[in-house]
Amino acid sequence: MSDEHSIPRREALKLAALGLTSGLPSPASSKTFAVKPSSRPFQGLKLGITSYTTRKLSLDQTIAALERLEIGYISIKDFHLAMDSTPAERRIVAQKVKEGGLTLMGCGVIGLKNDAAQIRHAFDYCKDLGSSIAVIAPTTDAVPTIGRILREYPDLLVAIHNHGPGDEQFPSPMDAYRAVKSLDARMGLCVDVGHTFRWAEDPVAALKAVRSRLYDVHLKDFAEASARAATVPVGRGLIEIPAILRTLVEQKYAYHVALEWEGEADDPIPGMAESFGFIRGVLSG
Repeated sequence: MSDEHSIPRREALKLAALGLTSGLPSPASSKTFAVKPSSRPFQGLKLGITSYTTRKLSLDQTIAALERLEIGYISIKDFHLAMDSTPAERRIVAQKVKEGGLTLMGCGVIGLKNDAAQIRHAFDYCKDLGSSIAVIAPTTDAVPTIGRILREYPDLLVAIHNHGPGDEQFPSPMDAYRAVKSLDARMGLCVDVGHTFRWAEDPVAALKAVRSRLYDVHLKDFAEASARAATVPVGRGLIEIPAILRTLVEQKYAYHVALEWEGEADDPIPGMAESFGFIRGVLSG
């Protein structure tokens, strides 16, 4: 290379110190680097967790884990904030969640009886936290009372959670749907795809059938098709998770899709990481 336009190293260092090297050619200036196209994470789905997943971790540990996994949504279970907490305690937790970079998507699952005082207490709990959705497991006779009291809480949605075999109230999403379809439109349901699968129903068909009242989704996976199936990280089991995710994307589903990893309660983070990694892979296309 000719020295005609070159700059001695000592002179270049002087120019750099004076901030005068911006116009000089850089060795990397002629290179191009591949950049991943920007896109919405999870194709726009609001992926998070229900904090039952981290029931043996503190809220601080939970927030740290979600930050590490780059997950931005959470639904609070009473393991992390007792139902008999004070309004002040609820506001502190809401602030902590916000400062942790998370969006609080809901509370629950909350068991409810046909008791107006208990129902109002649960709804106040959600309101104080700034949650817009109460995920509930009510008795069937409580549903009309819940619908009536919900009128007092205009910013709240209610989602009845199905629990599959062993649930004498709402084992199937369709049971919950039939209970609410003629009531206030803010009365809806949370489809737990795992419990739906254990009830020998197709989760995809259920998500499509109830889409007009679908306000929450719980994701989990099972190793076998039986009422007592063992839970496994999402993607390892028999549930058609890719079909479920595609269905939600196609429906432009706007509410929470919450991982509910029930295994390894003492050390849930590896299972969470594996599950979210699988979901990321499915939705990366």
